[in-house]
Amino acid sequence: MTLQNRVAIVTGATRGIGRAVWERFAEAGATVIGLYAKSGDIAEQLQAEMASRSIPGGFYQGSVDDPAFVNDVMRQVKRKFGRIDMLVNNAGITRDNLAMRMTVEEWDAVLHTNYLGTLLCTAEAIPYMSEQGGGSVVNVVSVSGMHGREAQSNYGTAKGAIIGLTKLLARRYAQDGIRINAVAPGMIATEMTEPVPAGKMANFLRHTNLKRLGTAGEVASVVLPLATGEMGYLSGQVLKVDGGFLR
Repeated sequence: MTLQNRVAIVTGATRGIGRAVWERFAEAGATVIGLYAKSGDIAEQLQAEMASRSIPGGFYQGSVDDPAFVNDVMRQVKRKFGRIDMLVNNAGITRDNLAMRMTVEEWDAVLHTNYLGTLLCTAEAIPYMSEQGGGSVVNVVSVSGMHGREAQSNYGTAKGAIIGLTKLLARRYAQDGIRINAVAPGMIATEMTEPVPAGKMANFLRHTNLKRLGTAGEVASVVLPLATGEMGYLSGQVLKVDGGFLR
């Protein structure tokens, strides 16, 4: 697969699944734009790697729930590279707690970054995609948004809302040549899952067919063809990459 002259934007691109997706796009020859809020040192390393491998693109630091930042990034990408072909909404955070104990601040932080950030990035990218005759959006959600997990009320709610948004926008913008889908990872070995207590991790794996954690690369291997059009007859779908999680 070659993605030369195609432009991809990946949010949360410096860590975990986002970084793996960024690497897959880069390997396929795409112009890759990475958005990140923290991990500036990693962004600098990746920027240097892009220069050494002559990978076009760049990194922008800011929050995806900041309308001004998102608008500015999309305008700059369009002006500099001429188009926006693919958007992967991956940026997300967790503030785990039980629903009845969760603070307003914990709700707000997760809903703003995960859901509002996805909405803003998609809303800013779609007009450019419509103007050029098509594009693709892949939202990284979670099995928590499909089945619920007791200590992830805010996270599951945000991801569930993104699933609804995916289906709604897929129906609305298919006529403009834009495919919008989602990928729902299960328990993936990233920085986000490192704090999970051993007992909870063991219980999750007991209820997973493959009895192991997934890797960020395995998720990226699904995101890439879904975003590029290799899976071009999928629209409004949620693909689980969860090792056969049985709930």
